[in-house]
Amino acid sequence: MVEQVLASRHQVKSFESAGGARIFQMPLEAFPSFWVHSYLVIVDDYRVLIDTGSNFPQSNEGLEKHLESISAEIGESLGLADLTHIFVTHGHIDHFGGLAYVKPLTDAKVGIHELDRRNLTNYEERLVVVAQRLTEFLLESGASPERVEELKEMYMFSKALFNSVEVDFTYEAEGMQIGPFDFLHVPGHCAGMVCIKLHDILFSADHVLAGISPHQAPERLTLNTGLGHYLESLQACRAWASDVGLILGGHRRPIENLGKRIDEIVAEHQQRLEKVIEMLSEPQTIAQVAQELFGETEGYNDLLAIEEAGAHVEYLYQRGYLGISNLDEYRQTDLPVPILYQCLDAEIDFDKLINLRE
Repeated sequence: MVEQVLASRHQVKSFESAGGARIFQMPLEAFPSFWVHSYLVIVDDYRVLIDTGSNFPQSNEGLEKHLESISAEIGESLGLADLTHIFVTHGHIDHFGGLAYVKPLTDAKVGIHELDRRNLTNYEERLVVVAQRLTEFLLESGASPERVEELKEMYMFSKALFNSVEVDFTYEAEGMQIGPFDFLHVPGHCAGMVCIKLHDILFSADHVLAGISPHQAPERLTLNTGLGHYLESLQACRAWASDVGLILGGHRRPIENLGKRIDEIVAEHQQRLEKVIEMLSEPQTIAQVAQELFGETEGYNDLLAIEEAGAHVEYLYQRGYLGISNLDEYRQTDLPVPILYQCLDAEIDFDKLINLRE
């Protein structure tokens, strides 16, 4: 029974928009036991692939297999060579890495938002910059030098799957609209994240997901990310809530009520911020906060936990709720040292931490 459920979960699912667009959700194994959705959209003269998977061999094989099965189902050739456009929702490798495999096999025009363009076109340079920023962040978070090297190695492992590729257009340069597709820039989870609306269907990428709050990292790692930008982008996305009846994410199951799901995500972050403030009645590092928030973590989840805790600490620090209790130690060296954060105000109005819900 479990095997049948898993098989069903990883099969192609089809949807149709109010305007008659045919949409096929293709689950791809981006990394071992980690799945992502790519979408094939057929509308008017457009044959669009939304996201490409990771370039992991199983991901590429899954994409080809799904396109073959869709072609057989509808009686129309829909291979990579038949695509007109590829829309990349954001610059995370599980969503764009497959371009390294796909691009030589198609004449489709590739687009991405301006703020993630360099992730594709200057990929190797970006890895060097991010690795340096990640090292400093982890050391200041309180991770030991040995643990920092382990976490960096895990972070860089999957990144070897991709090399720089050129893109054909960017969304803002196209006026945030291409044919029947409308784009909304929603920075936070990624600097150039976009949601895409087609008739009454919203492709939410990793901006709004069912059952989980999309991962946040501190903006000090990449500009236009961070919790503050993410929460503002949720509010911007809410403006489309009355226009869409189905939300198809980059992971997990579809969502039917966008406004309700946004409220749930905002509430989760508010609760997490309140918990961080309570923890920091006494000085702690970000690594200590991460452990209290998420318990014992292993492998890549260890890095995700530290980044998530860092995003929440950064949000509070930027807004003046936190201070650095070991400032003298921090002042005495140019090298990264663990930073101890502490709450500055015991009389915080928690209702004003986030004021985005309607």
